[in-house]
Amino acid sequence: MENLQPNSLKQSLGRKIFRNFLEANGFDRSVQDKFDTLTELYMRVNNVINISALRTFDDIYIKHYLDSIYPYKYFDGSCCDVGCGGGFPCLPLSIVTDLPFTGIDGVGKKLILIKNCKQELALNNIECEHIRAEELSKRGKKFDTVCSRALACTDKALAFCAPLAEKNGKIILYKTQNDEPASITVANRYNVKLIETVDYTLPETNINRRLFIYSKLL
Repeated sequence: MENLQPNSLKQSLGRKIFRNFLEANGFDRSVQDKFDTLTELYMRVNNVINISALRTFDDIYIKHYLDSIYPYKYFDGSCCDVGCGGGFPCLPLSIVTDLPFTGIDGVGKKLILIKNCKQELALNNIECEHIRAEELSKRGKKFDTVCSRALACTDKALAFCAPLAEKNGKIILYKTQNDEPASITVANRYNVKLIETVDYTLPETNINRRLFIYSKLL
């Protein structure tokens, strides 16, 4: 694992690319600095609890942070990140937006990073809960935007996320450009409609991504 030394961190190309994206989208220095603090917390926690295999600065800033926040403009209202793991995408999204986020995961120990960041970064707009999506939906809990990233195949991801979406709410699935939308059978079962497919390349990289954005009809 890389040492979190100021010079080493500043030499990271991934960090530079990420900061370029933040600046291009109007985020000030204080937001940029929060991600450096997040990196310190991430590496500290990941050294004790293996929440992610990504351990280099370049990977963290590109494959965790930039990948998480690139579609931030598609999020609205109350948001739920299903299968959030260590907090991606909900942690970075909570830093760059004022939207309220709830991260849920079936593995409780993975949530420690969110809990630490909530306190250390004074993030008042993020909560986390050790619970499965099926259990949370049984409580009748609903959100305006529900997302998942690297959770499961599209059919399964939609099955987990759709029951948590409000009527006319959105389900945002982070996928690769090799992935296909959910089957018509699954979409009909969960009363959702695919309203947009967004293909993009993360800035200054060759990493291609795809979003499937669904609307909850009922």
